[in-house]
Amino acid sequence: MATEPAQGTIEEPPPTPLEPLNTQNNLLTSAKPVVPRIFVSIPSYRDPECLPTILDMYDKAAFPSRVFAGVCWQLHADQDKGPCFSSAHIPSSIAPNIRTVVMDHTSARGPCYARAKTQELWRGEEFYLQIDSHMRFEKAWDKSLIEILSACPSAKPILTTYPGDYPVSTDAKTHCTPVVSILCAKGFAKDGQLRLTAKALSSSPSKPVVSRFWAAGFAFSRSGVLKTTPYDPYLVDIFFGEEASMSSRLWTAGWDFFCPPVPLVYHKWSRAGRPTFRELKRDPDVKRQSCKRVEHVLRTNCYPNLYLIGDYDLGTSRTMQQFSHFTGVDFNKQTISESAKRGGVSPGGLSEDQLNALLSLAFKGKP
Repeated sequence: MATEPAQGTIEEPPPTPLEPLNTQNNLLTSAKPVVPRIFVSIPSYRDPECLPTILDMYDKAAFPSRVFAGVCWQLHADQDKGPCFSSAHIPSSIAPNIRTVVMDHTSARGPCYARAKTQELWRGEEFYLQIDSHMRFEKAWDKSLIEILSACPSAKPILTTYPGDYPVSTDAKTHCTPVVSILCAKGFAKDGQLRLTAKALSSSPSKPVVSRFWAAGFAFSRSGVLKTTPYDPYLVDIFFGEEASMSSRLWTAGWDFFCPPVPLVYHKWSRAGRPTFRELKRDPDVKRQSCKRVEHVLRTNCYPNLYLIGDYDLGTSRTMQQFSHFTGVDFNKQTISESAKRGGVSPGGLSEDQLNALLSLAFKGKP
């Protein structure tokens, strides 16, 4: 068996004394005072950066006692034995806030399955943050995310984008890429799946910017998203298709996407030093079934007999036709408007400097 990381109880955590809130924030004010907590979903496939991500997340949080992590550790029993895969380096002060699912790496079925497993660890926290296992944070990221979310002109907002890069050797801000980027449609690949990229904004916005798409590696919202649009656990053995499928399901369920006006998290885009689930040889027929589940959502009811597909279908607040109009992407004809390629931003609103060159290289190599 692989060494199990620090594992707190997965039961409802006992009440914890929490710091006072800004009661002028409309999002946090109600007739009955609400103490907001954040549930952070972290899937990790043999990633030595997962533990540093967790430690940095709690170290940089303004209110770490309000942050609860759900981690799906997928570990190699013989090879993943270093300190980054050990519970010894998790402080006892945060261990009770970390809930885990631990499985042998041979049981891994891709990021969608792992994210579905982490969502099972949610215990009613008011906010939901979905990230990858190789991230770094700005100070007070938790407080800032809640404040920015409250500034979004929507009843159901989601903050999401592709964050800037960070070097594995340090978490210092000066070594990160503090870019504010907007998600854009890149094109349809040979497998028929839409590829997304991101482009840097030419100037720092003063408020959240409407985004046409949603990113799996960074998404922050109210936790109601887990009820309206849970991950499809039968979407196994695939990577591409996750973001387009979830974008359409979330938007048709009434959620709106926004790019944060300031960088609060960073992502390691290089895959050097960490394997991916693709090292496992899987039955291609199973992957084809998962692709059909994606096609069913994006091309509207083309495979209605797939197992439990109705539980993970489009929402009912808006239609797929409206989503295609909103994004500028026609999934049936596989066409993309020029506006979609710019993320809805005017040509003058995008930067063409070295930051975009960095992002281009990073996303070109995205698994």
